[in-house]
Amino acid sequence: MPFSLSSGSAVPVRGLHLLLLGASLLGCGAQAQLWQTPQVTAKQPLLAGYTAAGHVFRKKDTTFTLDVVAGRVVGVLVETTNTADLARGFGVAWDMTEKDLPELQKNLTSPGVLISALRGIVDVADEYGTSVLALRRTGVGWKAYLTLNILPESTFPRSANVTGQASAPNVIHLMSDFQCPYCQDLWIGDLAGWRKQPGQYRVVYHQFPLDFHKNAFAAAEASECAAAQGQFWPYSDRLFERFNQWTRLETVRATEKFALYAKEGGLNVAAFKTCMGKHTTQAEIKRQLASKETAFVSGTPTVYLNGIRLLERSAEEQQAVLAVTRAVPSAGAVIEGRLRAFR
Repeated sequence: MPFSLSSGSAVPVRGLHLLLLGASLLGCGAQAQLWQTPQVTAKQPLLAGYTAAGHVFRKKDTTFTLDVVAGRVVGVLVETTNTADLARGFGVAWDMTEKDLPELQKNLTSPGVLISALRGIVDVADEYGTSVLALRRTGVGWKAYLTLNILPESTFPRSANVTGQASAPNVIHLMSDFQCPYCQDLWIGDLAGWRKQPGQYRVVYHQFPLDFHKNAFAAAEASECAAAQGQFWPYSDRLFERFNQWTRLETVRATEKFALYAKEGGLNVAAFKTCMGKHTTQAEIKRQLASKETAFVSGTPTVYLNGIRLLERSAEEQQAVLAVTRAVPSAGAVIEGRLRAFR
């Protein structure tokens, strides 16, 4: 599993969300109500008829508890004796409608889920790995927890390409491709802003050249050959600055450009060419690429801030992530405490 929270006795069932949601429900988005304020979540039609006491909603033998950190809902705990309300609790977290619940309830009572839930299930709840679901059958009914997925540092591949102070309170992991135009936009936009605040942001670059970009792997090699001379960041700046020069060329010609950029940057060109010619850094790049599933990299750029994947990279989203991850207690601490019950 891509997160450490499934250790212990809980059964990590990768892909359980597909079974629970079904194709007709995938559009709901597993993170829909997570991140909302508790006031917005409380107004959902699915909670009509429930008695509210703070962030706790009760009706007969069913309780829904909103975990709120820094004014945002980061998790929904569901405790109930019946699968109808269990499905409703999932709907509360995932912003479903009443008509979605029968299919979800049916899927929750499938033999595979019933058997696995006796031991405990912890799984990612959406294709981007942004949220987690935990499920357990208890002696009196069901307990479920729908929450944000905050990846630990150990999830990400090691990389020597780091900028920013080691003591910076915020860590950004960037999975990127030098031939990706969206990565270029990020590099000259948000990333430039983060790099200007080394006391606040530590940025870790990970190599993820895509197969259909013909020069991407060679560009990644060039950046690593520059990194061997301590010049990863300025050389990468040049790769993106000259994006239109080399991306359209055949790889042999593009590689000649890479050597020219090394010369312009004051690198030892002979050492650079030897590094490129012998593909010295190829194994390192492939090692980083091998982590694409654990880090849920389906395309580039993929960006994590303090372990939370940024979907929009808007100022509001970034502020929300900083708020919940730096609060005391943090979202990670609150979520970890809840998930212990499912191990």
